[in-house]
Amino acid sequence: MFKLLRFAGRREKLTPAKRVRDFQSKIQSLKNGELVEVHGFLLLRQPPYAPKDALYYILSPFSPSELKKAELRTYLVLKITEKSGINAKFKSGEYVRVKGIIDSYPYGNLRMLHVVSLEGADYSDYWLEYEDMALSKKELEDLFMKTIYANYDLEKAVIYSLFASPVIVGAKKNWGEGVTFSVFKDHPKVILSVWETMRYLYSLFPMELHLRKDSKGSFVDPELDLDFVLFNPNNTNLKYYVPYNKKILSKEIPAPNWAIEYFENKNAVFLTPKKYSLLSPDDPLAYSSETPFILNEPIGYERNKELEELIPNVIVTIFKERKKIASLSAGDEVMQKFRDRFEHWMMKNRHEYGEKFDALMLKGMLFETNTRYLLSAHILGSIGRFEGKIDTGIIHDVLLINQEILDLWMNELPEKVILRAVDTYERYISGDKRANIALRIFMDLEATSIDRTVSREEFYRALVEYGFKERYAKEIIERLIAEGHLYEPFFGKLKIIKPE
Repeated sequence: MFKLLRFAGRREKLTPAKRVRDFQSKIQSLKNGELVEVHGFLLLRQPPYAPKDALYYILSPFSPSELKKAELRTYLVLKITEKSGINAKFKSGEYVRVKGIIDSYPYGNLRMLHVVSLEGADYSDYWLEYEDMALSKKELEDLFMKTIYANYDLEKAVIYSLFASPVIVGAKKNWGEGVTFSVFKDHPKVILSVWETMRYLYSLFPMELHLRKDSKGSFVDPELDLDFVLFNPNNTNLKYYVPYNKKILSKEIPAPNWAIEYFENKNAVFLTPKKYSLLSPDDPLAYSSETPFILNEPIGYERNKELEELIPNVIVTIFKERKKIASLSAGDEVMQKFRDRFEHWMMKNRHEYGEKFDALMLKGMLFETNTRYLLSAHILGSIGRFEGKIDTGIIHDVLLINQEILDLWMNELPEKVILRAVDTYERYISGDKRANIALRIFMDLEATSIDRTVSREEFYRALVEYGFKERYAKEIIERLIAEGHLYEPFFGKLKIIKPE
């Protein structure tokens, strides 16, 4: 069926009705007495006329948000006794895996499961059950390009952000999968246009994928005459946040206080514009954003019925690709290639922008070396998930995005702000030209080090390759340590000392 629909240029939509049909088909095809395993959402309310010989609860094939909007609902009764093995939080709305013996419920036409075991399950599995209904890269791109009206790079950055990013194994910053897509401007119309577009996209995703302070809701089923309190079953780091009102867009971080921890630890995807009074290279939102765009023209969006109907398929696609690329490691071959290319990219911009670029690499600045490298690795992972793989072409795309961001900030930052940053840089950099060059080489190496350390041997080799004589290369390392530019936290490893 799927192949026929694709051949006809149509995509089957993953709807609540399809979930009901599939669940009913599975349950009704079973014969009483069969051992079966089912997944669903635990509802801690007794079904009508429940006997007193055990605990009776209900299992729904729908997540809490889909349960509310489904026109047709179905349930499975769970009979839990003292012999049933329970390994779950036992919260209403929790996604669980249940094994048991199928039977008929004594009242009505519901079916019942004599529970052998009940345990919590990964919310991802709810969507991965239908991973054959995932969209292709072209289908995804077409859907969003027909919805968002902006320049191509910004449109693609939004799509990449929705895929979050693989965890970077071994990084000193213990980040989750979250990414931050941000847009800056001092013009209200520009910022509001981005905010309204992000709010529209955000509204399409189910509540389970929203980053919210309140994790529970309620639902009343008129047919069963039961009310349910439902907790958010999403036990993954994949959640999305968009500012809930326009007043918050001028905050240092456009998010409520309770959400700052999620922002700092990258435990959610933040899609947020910011209206600034003075653009600054040490802006905390820009500092933590993978794609801090400066936008000069408003963007737009158009309600897209096709996208709205296919959002479940979009979510399936995101979870499918998330499973495929779950993490990145510094030891991976592709990461080694990325590190080399990133170092060359920095060297190129040093030649082009000189000390202005060096100044933006100081601690807390937009291009602080190690932080920007890790953020760039996050972009690499996001694009890799969208493309379904990570290769040299994607590395090239990441560096193009970085170049656009750097050029935008260099052009938009007020000259007095840049000069002030350069002055700070010059206060701590060595006045000796050769020592200055050596320290820049070290900063290049540090920028691509996951743990922010550089071995003495690695630094020495880089100096020699750059043209330093072997004897002087050793001397300059000791001099930079003696002058307080570098220190040795443990034997054979060096770190840079940057001004607070």
